[in-house]
Amino acid sequence: MRLLSGSLTLSSVLALALAGCASSVPTDESLAAPGDEDAVVESRGYTYFAIASDQRKCAFPVCGGWFLEQLNRSTTTCHNGTLAAQCYTPVLDWSNANLSVDQQVTMLNACAQPLSEGVYAIVRGQFARHNTTTPRPDLGRFVITEAWVAEADMPSSGTFVRLHDNGLRCFAPPCPSLTETTLNLSTSVDISGIDWTPSAMTDAQIEECTGDLITPDGLLVAGARYTFTENGTPATGRTVTVAYQRLLP
Repeated sequence: MRLLSGSLTLSSVLALALAGCASSVPTDESLAAPGDEDAVVESRGYTYFAIASDQRKCAFPVCGGWFLEQLNRSTTTCHNGTLAAQCYTPVLDWSNANLSVDQQVTMLNACAQPLSEGVYAIVRGQFARHNTTTPRPDLGRFVITEAWVAEADMPSSGTFVRLHDNGLRCFAPPCPSLTETTLNLSTSVDISGIDWTPSAMTDAQIEECTGDLITPDGLLVAGARYTFTENGTPATGRTVTVAYQRLLP
């Protein structure tokens, strides 16, 4: 057989190519500790939050707004700079989201359940200290830049990540053709598979979400990393308990 590159046979080249397509097997999904602001990827404030309607029974604007909780972090910085597990806002500012009224209603319907029952809606944005639309401007507002809703009605569990197709193609599986980035953290890992089983999604829903992987926004999911072996090669995958699709302007 003719040698390639001086000393590598064609079979050796193929073997190296396949080895290069095998993913590492990282399983540590440690989340940021309270106050670890260096771990936040986006500029200050512009991060991802779980959102749910306030179910308390008292007068607006002290009640009747929304609770927000920064994803993958144990505390959230509220509009007045205090740290809490969840932060309250009486006002959602849609001016930067460019969404229709129908789309806003879709998101608001998705967040009608309390966060204790799971995350059904995700928003990206920031708290603002004041608002001029309620009798209590000191309660602030939340400015939304993106809105995402759950594709299926299942309780969320696990770490929240963004998945997108990184364009890598291999001769044989496993192939780390997906990159996952942990929301609000600096962790990014290439993975080789998705297990949709925990989400109980239909084939049509899975097909629709799979299509989102090649879009600029990708797909947000909650789930956990798992390891598997294919063709004798260890690889990393991601389980999906809930998948979230962005409401596009």
